[in-house]
Amino acid sequence: MMRLLRPQRVVMAVVMATCVLMVFAAFKVDTNDSFNPIMWRPAFIESERSNVHGVMRSKAHDFRILASMRNKMGFFNAIDAKKTGYEIMNPTLLQLPEGSRHEFLVITRAFHVDKKINDKKYRLARQVAFFADLTYNRHGMPELTADTWSRLLVQDFNGPEHHCKHQPDMDKYIGPEDMKLFWTRAGAPLLIFTYQVDDPNLCQGMFLIDARAAVPELEHALGSEVKQMPPVQFKEPVGLRRQPPEGEESHSRYQREKNWAMTQSPLAKDANELLFMVEPGQLFRWISDEEPVEDVGAEQESAVEAPFPHDVKIEDTWHSREKTCMHDVMLSNNHVHQSTPMLSITLCNRGECKPNANNTVMVGMVQRRYDRPGNPFTWYDRHIAVYEAVAPYRMMSVSKSLAYYGEGNKYIWTGSMVYVHRKDIKYARDRSHGYLNDEVWLSFGIGDSRPGWLDIEARELIADHHVCQGATEGYMNSRKAVPN
Repeated sequence: MMRLLRPQRVVMAVVMATCVLMVFAAFKVDTNDSFNPIMWRPAFIESERSNVHGVMRSKAHDFRILASMRNKMGFFNAIDAKKTGYEIMNPTLLQLPEGSRHEFLVITRAFHVDKKINDKKYRLARQVAFFADLTYNRHGMPELTADTWSRLLVQDFNGPEHHCKHQPDMDKYIGPEDMKLFWTRAGAPLLIFTYQVDDPNLCQGMFLIDARAAVPELEHALGSEVKQMPPVQFKEPVGLRRQPPEGEESHSRYQREKNWAMTQSPLAKDANELLFMVEPGQLFRWISDEEPVEDVGAEQESAVEAPFPHDVKIEDTWHSREKTCMHDVMLSNNHVHQSTPMLSITLCNRGECKPNANNTVMVGMVQRRYDRPGNPFTWYDRHIAVYEAVAPYRMMSVSKSLAYYGEGNKYIWTGSMVYVHRKDIKYARDRSHGYLNDEVWLSFGIGDSRPGWLDIEARELIADHHVCQGATEGYMNSRKAVPN
């Protein structure tokens, strides 16, 4: 009897293996992605750090892998925008309130196009807005699927004139870049972006507009919820600028303003106070259309707790000349900048505690770009920075490097981080504040060719962190609810 069963078992095993391979092959064709569940940080990054700093972090202990909760394979997910007619990348998302006609407003970058203005050739950046809903494809994988409507945003509102003295090759690029969406505490949807500026020193600056003004169709999509929202404050793009230190007006760091991280503290007495993290540790407050943003006196200098990396002697801990905990953890002085608007998190599950200065923090993603000559491809190293939600807004911890389950050797640029609320729970109007068990979506561009998103719990953003010097006792006690 056993002799008869063995061949049957072999045949059955072969059939089952073939079916599994066919499913994987179909999924691969459908997503046009590799099957590497995760690609460790490229060797050229570790080599660079070893050569420059004399230290090399252990790959086995320096990554946290983020996997999708909805995707049954854990991979990051796709955005299907075929109905819009545009090829898109680098999306920013905003979940619309319950009762809206669609679930999400999505704004993405489309490919540059050539444009001639006054006999001068330019490369015009384009940003496309559309509405989307969560769907599942034929393999049962989650996707954001676009509606047929779409719109190009803020075209030619400021003219093409600008000159980047330290980077003249940037003069040919015009149009809106790096758009980021953000819900305010009062419930206003804001949009921040980069655009050219005709100024003696500044060549690219930051602008702010209400998403309802940039996308007039949004009010219709919001349905009855629009009546509960505050009036539109920024009806036209409003320029944001900081005042450079005296004598440094022409310094390259003040010539191109990019990647300002918009945020609000849920603990601030003024619910309308709008803050911007301009560089790691540098926090500014919006004052008015005519005035530069105001330095709030944030504690700019920070450092990682020694020893770091953990396998070196305390006295061998490397500290950056930029004097921030983030630069220390990245083992780099250069090309470190914010990449997403900031969210606030209270370090307990929803309903288990009330926000206070000890248990509530502001978090944002910071990236470091690697594209030195000789590197085989571009790569972004990404980390989460945690700040106090009250003055002096100290940086208190930095995450391990974050990897997305399913990424390969095409670089991923993360530009958006938003809470996605469940339909069966009634939430406060502040949609940028949440708790450990709330859901967060990260959205990103893959190799400047297509978009993706990843759904995780908020606790993933503050797990596995390197502590900064001066982190408060209250924060450290509250972290006990977070996995490490």
